[in-house]
Amino acid sequence: MKQFLFLYPIPEIINFEIENKCWPESVNSFNSKYKNALNQCIDLRYRQNGFAINFALFDNHEISDAIELQGSDSIIKVGLSFKEHTKNHIYPDENFIISQLGEINRLVIAGFHMWDCVERLAKGAHEMGLNTLVDEDLTEFLTGRLNDPGFRFDRYPTFDPRKLPVDVFGDFMDARKDRPWLWQEY
Repeated sequence: MKQFLFLYPIPEIINFEIENKCWPESVNSFNSKYKNALNQCIDLRYRQNGFAINFALFDNHEISDAIELQGSDSIIKVGLSFKEHTKNHIYPDENFIISQLGEINRLVIAGFHMWDCVERLAKGAHEMGLNTLVDEDLTEFLTGRLNDPGFRFDRYPTFDPRKLPVDVFGDFMDARKDRPWLWQEY
């Protein structure tokens, strides 16, 4: 089964992203724009393409009101509190999270934060032999991607790194070297 997993859409993280990256828009205006884009992307890219939709939450946390849950969506708890994670720098067990998804023939991961939690889980899934991809648009990068005129809600990737200056393109690709879960067909 095709699985989409969004890591940690809790109010503390999503509100931080919105409040600290909304400039030049007002927080309220950007909040609406962000929520609309996030939910449209999840729906058009994944839900409407036969993916099971899963949201991973820290224990004792509710999902952010930015997420429009559908009846078939699943919430999974990760076996760790947000306080334990942030205070003690402990990460949820990748095997525990992935084991809650059931059958997987394709796993797309999004959420917070790209080069930390998302990276850890994607690497762990890949090492388990799972066909894994990270949707970078739907990480903390979404706040910046929303101003790109080429951004599309219905497909990933929408960004073509070949349009970057040569030195920036090199850095972009170097960051993805030896990370097959980040390689896209641009």
